[in-house]
This record gives sequence, C-alpha cells and structure tokens, in this order.
Amino acid sequence: MSLIEAIKSSALRSPAKAAIAFNRESWTYAEFDRLTDNIGRNILAAGVEPGDRVAFHLQNGPALAMGYIGCLKAGCILVPINTRLKGREIDYILRQSGSAFYIGQPDLHAGITATCPALSGLNGCYFSEEATGGISSFATLLRTPTHLEPLPTIASDQVAAIMYTSGTTARPKGVVHTHESLAQTARAMEQMNLDGDQVALVMSSMAHMVAFGMVFLSALQNGATTVITRPFEFQSSLDAIAQWTCTYLFGLPVMFKLLLEAQLSAPRNVSSARSCFCGGDSVQPALQNAFQRSFSHICEAYGATEIAPMSWNRPGDIRVGSIGKPGNGIELRLADSRGNDVKPGQVGEIYVRGPHLTKGYWQDAEATTAAFDKGWFRTGDLAHMDSDGYYWFAGRKKEIIIRGGSNVSPQEVEAVLHEHPSVAEVAVVGRPHPIWGETVVAHVVLQPGQHLEGRELIAFARESLAEYKLPETVVFRSDLPKSPTGKIQRRELREEQQAQVAGLAAVQAS
Repeated sequence: MSLIEAIKSSALRSPAKAAIAFNRESWTYAEFDRLTDNIGRNILAAGVEPGDRVAFHLQNGPALAMGYIGCLKAGCILVPINTRLKGREIDYILRQSGSAFYIGQPDLHAGITATCPALSGLNGCYFSEEATGGISSFATLLRTPTHLEPLPTIASDQVAAIMYTSGTTARPKGVVHTHESLAQTARAMEQMNLDGDQVALVMSSMAHMVAFGMVFLSALQNGATTVITRPFEFQSSLDAIAQWTCTYLFGLPVMFKLLLEAQLSAPRNVSSARSCFCGGDSVQPALQNAFQRSFSHICEAYGATEIAPMSWNRPGDIRVGSIGKPGNGIELRLADSRGNDVKPGQVGEIYVRGPHLTKGYWQDAEATTAAFDKGWFRTGDLAHMDSDGYYWFAGRKKEIIIRGGSNVSPQEVEAVLHEHPSVAEVAVVGRPHPIWGETVVAHVVLQPGQHLEGRELIAFARESLAEYKLPETVVFRSDLPKSPTGKIQRRELREEQQAQVAGLAAVQAS
C-alpha cells in the first residue's frame, strides 16, 4: 500500500478520530483527508504540475501539515525549508531544487525578500494568513474547487520529498525520498511502537526527517494522532502532553533536557508519555536518569536524513549509551577505511541498507556516488558492536581526534565531562599540534551560578580517562554554536580555533 493510500485508509477506518491537533483545535481524519484533497486540486489549478517542486516555508502548525499532504496528493515534490535559515541559505535551496512554487507565511517571507532573489522567479506565493495587499491566503488552498478534477495516480517510485541536510560538512545536500521510501519509514516506525494507539507529539521542526517523516507521516500512515507544537516552546509541549494525553515523544537530547527543565519549573501531568525516543546525539547518563524520574526511560535511537530509523533501544531492553540494534529489514555493518568488515568490539564506519533508504542526492551524481558502496549507504559515522549485538556510537569520521597516533572519540570525553555537576554543556574537538598532531580541547558551558577551574575539570576527567584522551585545554563559554536543529556544531569550534592559530601565526611572523 502506498503512502497516500495508507493515509486514505486511515481516514476510512477511523473517520472521526483526530488526525492532527494544534493548540486546542483538532481535525479528524475525515476532515484532514477532505482538506488535503482540496489543497492538492488547488495547487494543480494554480498551474503547478506533478513533479514540480513546492517549497514550504512555514512554522509547525496545521497549515504546514495539511500543505505537505495536499502537495503529495497532487504528485508534486515537497521541499521543506527550516524557518531558522537566512535568505541566502534559502536562495540556494530554491535554486538547487528548482522549486516552482513557494508556500510561506508573511513574517518569514518578509524577512528573506531582500536576500533571496530566487523568490522572484517562482510561479506564485501563498501565505498561511488571510490575504492582504493582493497576496493569496492559505485559506484559498483549503476551499473546495468548483470542479472536482481527479487527483493524479501516484507511483510508489515517484519522488515525494527533497530533504536538505543541515550542511555541517559542506553545502546542504538534497536527500531524495520517494513515496515508497517514506511509506517504508512508517513501517519501520511501527516497530518503534508508533502504531494507531499512540498520540505522538511533534516538538521539533517539521522541515527535518524526525518530525516530518519519522513522526508525522508515520503517525498518519499508521492511524495515530499527531499533536503539533512549535520547536523549542517547551511550556507549550508540556501543555500539549497534558491536554491531549500524548504517549509518544521523539526529539534531540537538548530538547529532552529543556523539556525536563520546563517540567521541573512548572509540573504538568505527563504520566501518559510512556514511549520516549531520542536521537541526533548522545544522551548522557545524567539526563537519562533525571528524565526517567519525571517522565519515562529514554530509548536512544540512530538515524539520518538518508535513512531513519536505523537502530534503536527497545523499551524494557535499554543499554544506556548505546544506539541499540537495527530493526527488521534493516542491515548494518561496520567497515574499515578499505571497506572491509571489522570484528566485534572494533570501531568501524557504519554502512546501512534497508527499504527506506534514500535514492541519492538531488541533481548531485558525484555526492550520490561517493555516499554509496555496492548498495550500502556510507553514513560517515563510527561505531562498535558488542557481543550482544548492540551498537555504540563512536563519533563522526571527520570529528575523530588523532593524538600521537591514538584515536580519541569526542563523545567519550564529553560523556565523562558531563558527569561533573557544574557542567551544563560540553563539546570536545581537536586542535592542531606540531608534535602530537592534535590535542584535545573541551569547550564548556557551566550551570548557572557555578564556577570551575579548567585544571579541576581535567583532574575530574583523569579518574575515568586515559592520559592521551584528557583535554589539554578547557575553554569556558556562555554558549555553544548549534545548527538549526539544535545539534552542537563542532565544525564551527574547529574553524574558530584554526582562525585563532592563523591569527597568532600572522602576529608572530610580523
């Protein structure tokens, strides 16, 4: 059954059940199906053709949720845009994707018009609020057309979405997903307990794979209810859990940390939240323990925009700190630099294949070729597997610090430093060294009101880490650079250090 057929099936099976909810409003599956049919027909009536790319520049909410599905029903290709991106970044995405249509909201649109010339070449702009000054409103797309033209038949191998990566290593790449790969994502998520009995909370940006594909689309296909909130508005997320008795949560570690802080400051009834999955970075044991006391166990999971999920911990069978085991139909292997399998216990690059794997990168044959090896996707992530088949994340290949020929995992050092009660956040990176090749530098944000000397933190880490893994320098900061999704940007820290070294060398040369 295709993605659209599965959503239709959910509407036929449970027409009166809430499909989505936002704030205090909800839309049944029957209403959602009818309104998204209208959107699909109205998009086509506006001159957009099946296969055209449609850019969505909206905050999380019902307009974005309905717009996505209406676009898919029209046979068009979604191009979700993160609302935290600037005009020039969006201009690149619109041009690289060849987007023909833009659906946005007034404040976001106004903020990019001066720096996003690609907007002027689009066929039309629809906004989520009422029409002003001749600008069409999103309500126009919701109206029932006078002539109910049939919507196109969607082939399973038809491209459904182009999901742009965060661009942490280079220019953002457009990850291509078909209707079939997204449908298979939903089937994989059913293995992660996201079935029709769940009420799933969206608290991250629906421009990214976790909220868009793993939660929202999967919930619709599997007949669950999706409760939508705005990213990083954790008081609203807690209100939503209490009001709609949300049972299913998925987010980044920083989101669970801030959600916990919001709950401790103003407690709500969150007893319904029994399935809590977390990915995107390592969950520190201290957060795991604290979150369990107020909510439930955090099940760490692992995935990428190209294929998600890949592996996860199962409720009742959690190995804290691991990324769990792969699901049914998903194959993982660990390989060395020559592509040969490594032995259990040894660190290797994660290779993966499965039915929900991307077909490649949009208009980028070179990047696609580089990312695949005989049908296996090379993630660029490192891990080792223990004797019980659990995988343990060991960092990104480009983030590994090589000190005197010995590999140092930033995540391992960060996990130890996080155990110090004065530490709120930490990022570990390598700094070039003329003798050792690289040395370890820890960038640390302290808990409010705390004071700590670098030598004290190093002495604390010495109790748990070998000497070559210890930070030689501790840099205390007010915050750490983060991506639009909330991931710590270690690359920015490395570039900052390189600029400082280059500046010092220039001063010494003069």
